[in-house]
Amino acid sequence: MGFAKRNRFAWQLRSRTLTLGERTRVMGIVNATPDSFSDGGSYDPVAHGLRLLDEGADILDIGGESTRPGGAGLVDGSEEQRRVLPVIEALTRAGAILSVDTYRASTARLAVEAGAEIVNDVSGLLWDTEMTAICRDLRCGVVLMHTRGRPQEWAALPPMQQIAATVVRELRERVASSGIEPERLVIDPGFGFGKRGAENFELLAGMSQMQELGLPVLAAASRKGFLGGDVHDREFATVAFHTACILAGAHVIRVHDVKAAVQSAKVADAALTW
Repeated sequence: MGFAKRNRFAWQLRSRTLTLGERTRVMGIVNATPDSFSDGGSYDPVAHGLRLLDEGADILDIGGESTRPGGAGLVDGSEEQRRVLPVIEALTRAGAILSVDTYRASTARLAVEAGAEIVNDVSGLLWDTEMTAICRDLRCGVVLMHTRGRPQEWAALPPMQQIAATVVRELRERVASSGIEPERLVIDPGFGFGKRGAENFELLAGMSQMQELGLPVLAAASRKGFLGGDVHDREFATVAFHTACILAGAHVIRVHDVKAAVQSAKVADAALTW
């Protein structure tokens, strides 16, 4: 049995370079929001971030607004910033590599100025017309994710055809139109974002096609609804799904449970050495 060859990259962040491909990098999720679909309001975000670092997270992704189905747009930019900026400032002082999970250009700018190295935009730079220019100006790392429509529209979207090929084509167009330096980009196929149920597994089956873009790949499926069951009973499914993503070429996995992700990634990485 063979696995996809994973290329190596030097990801240029705001003030440093992060090597990708030698081993899987784990991005730990820190929700500074009371309405997250999985753990909103259940912990102090700074203390939680420090715990995830102790468990082996390479990057912490700080978010201040839920993008669950029907969730985006329920808070404004000023509230999002009130939630995330103190967390970013505190975790920057702790030496963490930080990403801000936002689709707002104003939040992205303030977060990077506060210490974030990466902007993780679930809209693929589409929901805020100023985001692309802001990311170019900030010269930070950027995660550019594929999505279809907005969360409020997902339930009514028509089925996708040739899912992996479509995602690759549309990501290629977004990368080209962004004008962002390729060495600053990581792409995310956007599991769950406008893809329903079995469509996500079809996308997983075609995951190796993402390598056609010549960019590092991030996979983010942690606790998402298409994995089935109750949200708090999806960790085993999350580990299985992300392991398959790594074996298909993913460089980074974005997770809630860092300890399990680090352990499973080591097994997958060992398989990729052969």
